[in-house]
Amino acid sequence: MKPLAALLALAVSGFSVHVRAATVQGVIFDDETSNPIARSQVTLDPLPGTKTRRATMLADDHGRYVFSSVPPGWYIVRVSRIGFETGEFGQLRPGLPGKPFEVRDDSDDDQLRQILMRRQAAISGSVVDDNNIGIPDWVVSVYTARPPIKRIAEAKTNDRGDFRVGELERGTYIVRAGGGQLEDQSELVPAYYKYGTALSGAEPIFVRLGETAAFTVIHTVAGQLFDLSGQILAPDNRPISIALISDSGRRTISAKAGPFLVSGLAPGTWEILAQGAGCGSYQTILIDRNAFVRVECDALSAPVVTGAGSHPVYARRADLDGPGDELELHGQALAPGPWEFMVRPSSDQYLVSIRNQGDTTPVPLAQDGWFPVQVGTAPQLQVNLSNKPASISGNVTASSMPVTGAPVFLQLLNPVTPELVLQAWEARADVKGHYVFNSLPPGDYRLMSSYELDYDEPVAREKSSTLRLAEGQSAEQPLELLQP
Repeated sequence: MKPLAALLALAVSGFSVHVRAATVQGVIFDDETSNPIARSQVTLDPLPGTKTRRATMLADDHGRYVFSSVPPGWYIVRVSRIGFETGEFGQLRPGLPGKPFEVRDDSDDDQLRQILMRRQAAISGSVVDDNNIGIPDWVVSVYTARPPIKRIAEAKTNDRGDFRVGELERGTYIVRAGGGQLEDQSELVPAYYKYGTALSGAEPIFVRLGETAAFTVIHTVAGQLFDLSGQILAPDNRPISIALISDSGRRTISAKAGPFLVSGLAPGTWEILAQGAGCGSYQTILIDRNAFVRVECDALSAPVVTGAGSHPVYARRADLDGPGDELELHGQALAPGPWEFMVRPSSDQYLVSIRNQGDTTPVPLAQDGWFPVQVGTAPQLQVNLSNKPASISGNVTASSMPVTGAPVFLQLLNPVTPELVLQAWEARADVKGHYVFNSLPPGDYRLMSSYELDYDEPVAREKSSTLRLAEGQSAEQPLELLQP
């Protein structure tokens, strides 16, 4: 493998022309192999206070990027590519924020800004039978370890029973093999790594960026699978799609009005989602024996939304197998069942809640700004926006000097379990070291600024500033740039 300096010289050879003022250029490398990374997306992002727009381009075949005619100001260069953690110029290590730089109009800028990118984390292993022989074509699911756990990824084993799940962020995960039938019709129920069928016995797996947690061997568990039979009632005998959803995935069948049968369901809670042209239904069922269910495809109406004003409302399904894709409501009907909704208000408002009209139960906690709502066949959604948002602002300093473009991290803490985070924001201080977060709900917050610490590290938690915001409060919070 060639030294990085030699690769850098090779990557830029052939285009070493006279670099005029206001040119930003560089090369992107794989942190593991030192090979140039071609066709990654590069963004030149101006800091607040620099009056110009961000610019985006693709790196060429040799990992090179060149932004020409760049106006004077302060900038960050950011790089993204599938399978890699987002990289920034000047970061101390992948995953941490990079450092801004100034472009002037009175001097040439011939610096080659090199960016190292590290692959995201992965988990690999195998699913084996009682003889430790791998089972091919078997579903493996990955979940977040923090409650409430969410299914975020899926893979299938290869011919040797091996699997690999990539594109994971740094963190802790739980891995589970699905249930099913073997060649001899013997049955296996879902099992967690390392052993057992109970979530309480699952062994969490921690992975870092660029790391593959290998040798994750899941030992399957014999057990009984069950049949679900039922009767479909649909208007005009129209075709119906039925999704059977569990926390380890979903099975979809196409059917018509009349009887249906699905075999090989693992014990546990299942969701039954029926959808047809203009109709749908949703129900849950506990499968612990062979069962019969009646499925009616009821007529659907588009949601009626009040209180959102001119703000668009976003929705995504929240079934047992994890959150669905985000969509913007434009008068389309939604299938019944669990959904999550969000509004992104302007800076002079904050989102209090989204719920069914007339619902008087306590408002559930929103995760990452999404409010859970159980949707029926004719949903009526009430959006509650407040004109009294809270805000936090201040200056970031180091040795009493302002830090231009300092990264600032803000977390809204769970009032019941403070170690858990409901929502997180990131921002950059402007050219004078000033930062601001607007449109905040009331609550308890943790705040820090650092180029060297991840905000989940124990030392960062210890040194972070904490404060409680009331509705409409504008808090001033000076920050000292944290160092290990």
